Amino acid sequence: MTFRISKMLLLLIGAYFLTFIQSYWHWPRLLLGFQPDLTPAFLVFVGMTMGAGYVSSMALATGLWLDSLSANPFGISVFPLFFVGWVVFCVREKIMTREFMAQIYLGTIASLIVFLFQLILLRMFSANPMIGWEMVFWSLLNAFFCGLFVPLFTLSHKAFGRWFSHPSYEPNKWLDNNRQIVRGKD
Repeated sequence: MTFRISKMLLLLIGAYFLTFIQSYWHWPRLLLGFQPDLTPAFLVFVGMTMGAGYVSSMALATGLWLDSLSANPFGISVFPLFFVGWVVFCVREKIMTREFMAQIYLGTIASLIVFLFQLILLRMFSANPMIGWEMVFWSLLNAFFCGLFVPLFTLSHKAFGRWFSHPSYEPNKWLDNNRQIVRGKD
């Protein structure tokens, strides 16, 4: 098993765990009045740190899992998640993805874009979502949570990288950088 396959497998397990926990735990819904959706934050994280194949696979997997565990029509969440992940992937060299506040802004904006795209797609497929001021408040609160979770996903990625990988071997690196061997005729 190569590292690339194990990274994809780890991401798929993490995405499944994220969507399952979102649909299984009822206390956020009872406490806040809505169920937070953290998949846009996950796709922003994947778009910032992984390649194009990872973005596509995670958008498809999380979108289908999210739709199968919610009241959404099947497949309606795939395109908004893919769009957000792909846009972040395409412009990640131009934005400061290592900055904490930039990650929060990206997560917040991505959550709002996914919400608007899902709302537009639901209206196009003649579903009747309950549109009102409460929904606007819940979408803004969900965007806030997604903004907070993008740095958390990034920090957990760095921690997993430290725990499960080894530093690269450099054969010419001295233990003490102050030593030099001076060669001459004497």
